[in-house]
Amino acid sequence: MPGSAPDRGALFAIGGREARSGDAAVLGHFVSLCGGPAARLVVLTTASRDPQKRVREYREAFRSLGVEQLSFFHQDRRGEAEDPALLAAVDRADGVFFAGGGQLKLVTTLGGTALESRLRERHCAGLHLGGTSAGAAAMSAVMIARGQGRSSARLSSVRMSPGLGFLPRVIVDQHFRERDRFGRLLAAVLCNPSMLGFGLDEDTAFLLDPRDRVSVFGSGTLTIIDGSDLEESNVDRLPEDAPVAFAGMRMHVLSEGWSYDLAEGRVQAPATEPVERRPVVEALARPRAQGDQG
Repeated sequence: MPGSAPDRGALFAIGGREARSGDAAVLGHFVSLCGGPAARLVVLTTASRDPQKRVREYREAFRSLGVEQLSFFHQDRRGEAEDPALLAAVDRADGVFFAGGGQLKLVTTLGGTALESRLRERHCAGLHLGGTSAGAAAMSAVMIARGQGRSSARLSSVRMSPGLGFLPRVIVDQHFRERDRFGRLLAAVLCNPSMLGFGLDEDTAFLLDPRDRVSVFGSGTLTIIDGSDLEESNVDRLPEDAPVAFAGMRMHVLSEGWSYDLAEGRVQAPATEPVERRPVVEALARPRAQGDQG
């Protein structure tokens, strides 16, 4: 039925600064997911303070991957998320991609609008959603809105807010190793131990498929912080700038080819024998119905 796991679109989150020229491998996986060069993509630059620059970058990047059916939209005011042309483009799209910038701007501009509702409906019916940097962070239900990178977990290192909620059990952080954000993601999970923390390095992505399997792509790693077996912490008894103590936290670090079963909490290592590298996401791309026009 609509919205069941086999019908739901995939989520493709990138840690930022993905290659946008040359082979653009990470973006290439998103294009393959959405149907290859024939895909119809909508790019939302809502999070950006320089949307014209983002349009130039992603038009060049996606066209270099063979995609010609591209639509770009920017919203600075919430009313712009009610634009009929924008909603019609989302209805026709195979994939919607959130460019980077500020995740708080993205969520406060789109949250509760007709666009957010349409994205949710279409995603449940098979629309694939992708995002980089702020666009990845905003997919979370509990979102890291801002904070400082620190090696130790302190409440002062992270500020959280509601996100768009496409990832109800996962808190996403981006530019993870490059900006030393382990401490702030750890603090976020200590405050929300029922959730997983996903820290994405730059030029690295994870794909969450409709059956809740996470696959990793790109040149860096995905760090998973799992608080489900947390035994003890003093997070509720400390000044905001004091380092938090805890016991029982689990962590995994996965690179390209590794996967993680979100439902079962199980890591799958790649096969030891070398295999031909090809886009894993092609099987998720849905053929268009007959008569569906570009």
